[in-house]
Amino acid sequence: MDNQWLQIIADWQNQILNCEGIFRDYEALLLKVAGSKPIKIVTGFRRSGKSFLVQRVARRLIEQKKYSLKNILYLNFEDFRLASINTPEKLNTVYKSFRNQMANSGNKLLVFDEIQNVCNWDKFIRTIYEKDNDIEIILTGSNSELLSAEIGSNLAGRFIEFFILPFNLPEILLYQGITIQSQIDYLRHKDFIEKQFYSYVKFGGLPEILTINEGSSRYSYLEGILNKVILDDVVGRFKIKHPAVIEKIIYYLFAAIGNQVSLTRIANYLKQLDINLKPETVINYTDHILKTFALYEATKFDWKIGKIFSTSKKYYAVDTGIAHLNPVTVSNFSKQLENVVFIKLKHHYQTIHFGALTSGKEIDFIVQDRQRNFTKFQICKTLNHENSQRELSPFSLAGKHLQGDNILLTLDEEEKEFKFKGISVIQKNLVKWLLDC
Repeated sequence: MDNQWLQIIADWQNQILNCEGIFRDYEALLLKVAGSKPIKIVTGFRRSGKSFLVQRVARRLIEQKKYSLKNILYLNFEDFRLASINTPEKLNTVYKSFRNQMANSGNKLLVFDEIQNVCNWDKFIRTIYEKDNDIEIILTGSNSELLSAEIGSNLAGRFIEFFILPFNLPEILLYQGITIQSQIDYLRHKDFIEKQFYSYVKFGGLPEILTINEGSSRYSYLEGILNKVILDDVVGRFKIKHPAVIEKIIYYLFAAIGNQVSLTRIANYLKQLDINLKPETVINYTDHILKTFALYEATKFDWKIGKIFSTSKKYYAVDTGIAHLNPVTVSNFSKQLENVVFIKLKHHYQTIHFGALTSGKEIDFIVQDRQRNFTKFQICKTLNHENSQRELSPFSLAGKHLQGDNILLTLDEEEKEFKFKGISVIQKNLVKWLLDC
């Protein structure tokens, strides 16, 4: 049996040596803390690049002479050959085989990919973390249960979290061999950039999407991922008896992107489908969906009274391609742009609010920096005489209460700073803003 585990370990070591692809900022962040004792935990949506990221990091550490290949134990628990390794005791058997029959003396790197597939994995990790002083541990997972309260207390003070998202627009361009570092770069590749932008809005940024050329095949791929999320990460993990209900809630939230949603509204929608659920069940199901990272929430912030309302939320997809699986989402391009902006903000801010007053005035997004300045964002396809009052008036209302920039993102070529009712507004081209140029 030991030979079987050693063969699997050797196979994955070869995979580390052969992994190729673009550099992502997450790689630099992980390498900065490499060699430190805390466990590194990488979380994010399925197929967003976690496995490739940790393989790249392992390869870089080999190149930097931090670890020898023989001293790297990489196990991906979605490998069918590891299906029987589902308890701490069985995982410890593989670990001991690695230490006793493959590894040399010196420091060892342990990478456990999709570790949540092993029951009570945290007990094993806690044990070897405390017992063996010559190891560094990296974990990945596709569900926020990886950092649940129970596990968090067991590993409290022992881990650093890295949260990754699918490719953004600069990374998609980099994959195509184009780097945008200046206005000149943007102008040189403008037509191609615009083509890639609209493709990004339509199909999203999951890395493997870029290897599929045909539109219907791309959606088939995305549908397969979403089905796996529903069946494995929600229905299977939380023992849901009616999978179709989870699917209906997810598709409802995709259709409602950018609109205020309450759990009561979700329950009423299900009632129309002759599905009667208790309010607490709707809460639990929605929470289970959020734990898969398929959707994120923005909470309501009343800037006039400085209060956050947790009961009224907006939901946004982790990937616009996934959201496009609901035809209703496809029909509202403005909300698609809003979702793209939300994803960009999610790269930099853990908490994102939308602004709202009882009068109905709204600001699409509000984020706060460490100096307690509030940056406000409004998003629209184009600014014209017909919509300028609607798009800009919330800035003038919020400006009296929240210090910080007012940013209007459009697809217009014109970029300028101007005054609206005494408030400074910075108008930026949305595509260039995504590229930081």
